[in-house]
Amino acid sequence: CDNGTEYRNTPLATFFESLGILFRFSCPYTSQQNGRAERTIRTLNNTIRTLLFQANLPPEFWVEALHMATHLFNILPTTTLNNRTPHEALYRTPPSYTHLRVFGCLCYPNLSATAPQKLAPRSARCIFLGYPESQRDYRCLDLTTHKIIVSRHVTFDESCFPYAPQSSPSSYDFLDTMEDSIPPISNTS
Repeated sequence: CDNGTEYRNTPLATFFESLGILFRFSCPYTSQQNGRAERTIRTLNNTIRTLLFQANLPPEFWVEALHMATHLFNILPTTTLNNRTPHEALYRTPPSYTHLRVFGCLCYPNLSATAPQKLAPRSARCIFLGYPESQRDYRCLDLTTHKIIVSRHVTFDESCFPYAPQSSPSSYDFLDTMEDSIPPISNTS
């Protein structure tokens, strides 16, 4: 452990002692003493940054991105485990990838089971934030109410990201604008 106050306290020491866990502290400001943990933290931070950037989500969503990054980290093969996944090492079965969806994409969870009346909307416009820890469902953030909806039945639009700036397809047609700015080539032979 590093010397953070979250580790150097009596309640945690008592808890670890009750479980028979011994832990050592590294010297302050020497992360290289705990290289494996620091490398894992770096990998998770890079994944969090990538997930937020790709979905154009603000930094306030870092905890959701951390949960998603951790989920991905645990189901991807690693050379440390002879190209097995942490999931496989823990549960002795390979993970399933059929449930994977694009973080931050537009999604529509089925709300008909929890609708207050028959004619209430059957879905809501949401963004996909990841997976609950103990079930095979999806966590969705309702863009209107800002409440988390957990549902197994969700329709995804993995090409649409509600937090991304809206732009027209023509804004990506850079060749048209580039032709106007390039001077003509004169043939002087």
